[in-house]
Amino acid sequence: MSDNNKKQKAPTSALPGPTSPVSPVPGLMWFYVLWLGLAALSAALGHSTISRGGSLFLLGGIASTNFFFASIIHSEPRSKGLKHLLAMYQTIMAVAWTSAYFYFSHGASDLVLGMYMTALMFAMFRLNTRKVLKLGIAASLGYIFIVAVKMLSVGAPVVPLADVIRFLVLIAVIGWVYMFARQLRELRYSLQFRNEELQTVVERVTRIAEVDHLTKSFNRRHIMEVLARERSRANRSGSIFSILLFDLDHFKSINDRHGHLIGDQILSDFANRVKGELRGMDTVNATEHKRSFGRYGGEEFIAVLPGTDLIGAEHCADRIREIIADQRFRDRYHVTVSAGVAEYRLGETVPELLTRADQALYKAKRDGRNCVRASKRDWAGDSGTVPNLRILRKD
Repeated sequence: MSDNNKKQKAPTSALPGPTSPVSPVPGLMWFYVLWLGLAALSAALGHSTISRGGSLFLLGGIASTNFFFASIIHSEPRSKGLKHLLAMYQTIMAVAWTSAYFYFSHGASDLVLGMYMTALMFAMFRLNTRKVLKLGIAASLGYIFIVAVKMLSVGAPVVPLADVIRFLVLIAVIGWVYMFARQLRELRYSLQFRNEELQTVVERVTRIAEVDHLTKSFNRRHIMEVLARERSRANRSGSIFSILLFDLDHFKSINDRHGHLIGDQILSDFANRVKGELRGMDTVNATEHKRSFGRYGGEEFIAVLPGTDLIGAEHCADRIREIIADQRFRDRYHVTVSAGVAEYRLGETVPELLTRADQALYKAKRDGRNCVRASKRDWAGDSGTVPNLRILRKD
């Protein structure tokens, strides 16, 4: 089953809320601070009353539950699952304490309605639609239950019209919260799909930026980045790596005789054969870091071999040389390749390493082509200095 099909068949009601790094504690702390302040103001102005015992019970219970949730947040890893679980239980406690306040107070029905709404809106941004709906039903049942308990305790025969209207308002708010939560869920799904599509495009563009369009091997820019990383790793850990420079022999004459289209096909076939050979060698001599192969320029290619010393790199280059010489390209064109090998010297720059490999390649050309030459460890040129780096060379 494809990933797209899996996403389409995923239960939408189980979609979690946004993976916000913000803890759920601050939101509900503000909830309690706001409504406790409004409840105190309402009592001070004479709009509502609450007994001293009820006030102490509510303040003690709210403080203890918030302390409990805060201790969990600070002691446990802040995983997404823990955040959603805490948000759900905190909303349950907010609904429960609102119902308790409704029970102990008198004349605070409007405040209670606002408290229920605030708790549900808190849950709407953190929980999935199924949980939001269940919490809304719990809030409406809590409201009905407290109204019924108060009526039974007072002995009033009929439910006051104001309580009926408040209940209908609460039901309307619960429906609105549920519908808004569904819209948020769809937006989250849409955002998730857009992010995945964007990530796919970014990865595709990155691959295009790293790959030579003709040979589908790495381009020069990416190979230089690989060399810089390998040099930093070698300087840091003392590891070794070597490079191979390949040059197709008499390639200009191939282009002149058979045309550039055939020349491009030969370059592409050569790159595919070398990449396949390097992958095969990786399975035999596995290293922590994979070998990289790319087009250095024109008919020149470069291979970076982590964890390989000069002798191993020379054997690798000679094996590739033999394979190329023994096969025909497009079943008719015979091509040979010359190679220069160099092992990284601790402390030298990437241009100095490339220069030594390039000088070894020049020597292979001077020695008749179709051969491999290596830059020796004590090589320093005739004058004892490293020559300047040659960027590109034509036959």
